[in-house]
Amino acid sequence: MFRLTRVMGVVLIVLAALFASSCIKDERNDANTTTLVSVGQKAPDFTVEMLDGERITLSDLRGDVVLLTFWDPECPTCQQLMDVSEERIVKRLEGKGVHFLPISRGYTREYIYDYCSSRGYDFPIGLDPQKRIYGLYATMYVPRSFIIDGQGVIRHIYVEYELDTLNAILSAAEQLAK
Repeated sequence: MFRLTRVMGVVLIVLAALFASSCIKDERNDANTTTLVSVGQKAPDFTVEMLDGERITLSDLRGDVVLLTFWDPECPTCQQLMDVSEERIVKRLEGKGVHFLPISRGYTREYIYDYCSSRGYDFPIGLDPQKRIYGLYATMYVPRSFIIDGQGVIRHIYVEYELDTLNAILSAAEQLAK
């Protein structure tokens, strides 16, 4: 009986962690109800501190298309996305007028630094430990990407997508940059 109770406790902890990271569906909240912005709307401006200490303000990137992606290191789909980001996103978009801005949500600089170092990420990553920036755009679910045109208007929104959607996302960003 003690073993069954212990196993149930572990299962509940794992489920709570999954819900906290918003990687699985919540029957009461879908992508639409948890998205706070819409296509055609001016993207809320913010300044994000990057892992290397640089500060980037979204409005300073006007003129370029921005692929704003919120991710969580505990989300399996986000892990897959970030693992291929350098090869499939950064290199593909280089010199095309598209700025890739991945922002981790809800974790300290130290945690994200250790996480990124252990996985070999060598591209700029923003930090949003209190989810303040994320809170301008959504309430839950990652990965979540917004394609923002050169005038600062949101043109596409992608929520909880799998890697097979990545080419469509990148193509949409590249088309806007032309």
